[in-house]
Amino acid sequence: MNEMTTVRLLAAGRVAVGTALTLLPGATGSLWFGDHAHEPGVKVAIRALGVRDAVLGLGTLWALANDEPTRGWYAAGAASDLVDAVATMTATRHIGLRRAVPATCVATSSAVLHAGWAISSDGAPG
Repeated sequence: MNEMTTVRLLAAGRVAVGTALTLLPGATGSLWFGDHAHEPGVKVAIRALGVRDAVLGLGTLWALANDEPTRGWYAAGAASDLVDAVATMTATRHIGLRRAVPATCVATSSAVLHAGWAISSDGAPG
């Protein structure tokens, strides 16, 4: 699999996860936040997180499809994933290791990939 295929797959995955978090915050959010995801106030934050991820994924896919610069989309993905990882680590005692470890690993891996793409990008399209 080449790098651009990886970029597209991660962007599409971000759209899918973001959409699921937005439309089904309790069900999908419980995988990350446990029973807290069913609380009305927490659902607001989960939906906001979902929209953020869907927009980041759609923006990346749009930039690639339209031969537009991608560096900003990569950097935004890296920053948001880094915040997700740190926030998850700091909440480990509340959500449990069973949820915190996988979520932190996914967010950290994505942050590293996106940061690498942002750094290596020359700001040119695609």
